[in-house]
Amino acid sequence: MDANQLTALAENIISIKPLLYKTLGKPVPMNSDITPGAYYAMLYLKKHDALSMSDLGKILLISKPNVTALINKLIEKGLVLRLSDKQDRRIVMVKLSAKGMKFIDKHQEKYLNQTIKRLMSLTEAELNLFSVSLQNVSDVLAKLPPIELNEI
Repeated sequence: MDANQLTALAENIISIKPLLYKTLGKPVPMNSDITPGAYYAMLYLKKHDALSMSDLGKILLISKPNVTALINKLIEKGLVLRLSDKQDRRIVMVKLSAKGMKFIDKHQEKYLNQTIKRLMSLTEAELNLFSVSLQNVSDVLAKLPPIELNEI
């Protein structure tokens, strides 16, 4: 693939996220005081049960001070708990509180239902094409090396 084709591909990739937000909405309601970044942090905590602050920062591609600020806001809202690592007290772990788990479950279900409702406007053929296309994108992205925090 030549440089012009790579540039066009990169531009198409970059255009997808705003287009997804425009057509499917953001994962949290506009009137929520939880930012999409905080929501994604909570999703990762749900998936992994508990994570160190450093690991969460690496996953979200944000610096340690920004992770600390994000987590402090979630702790103030009672959505996340800060814990000491049992093996190494220097490591700070975070996990969802019961309130945080309820919040994520409620909003995941709402977002899932909203997305399904939007998808129902497509034909069967369009849905199948979209499904296969997303699987192909997922397969290709899985082959790319993860981005490093110092790259952004």
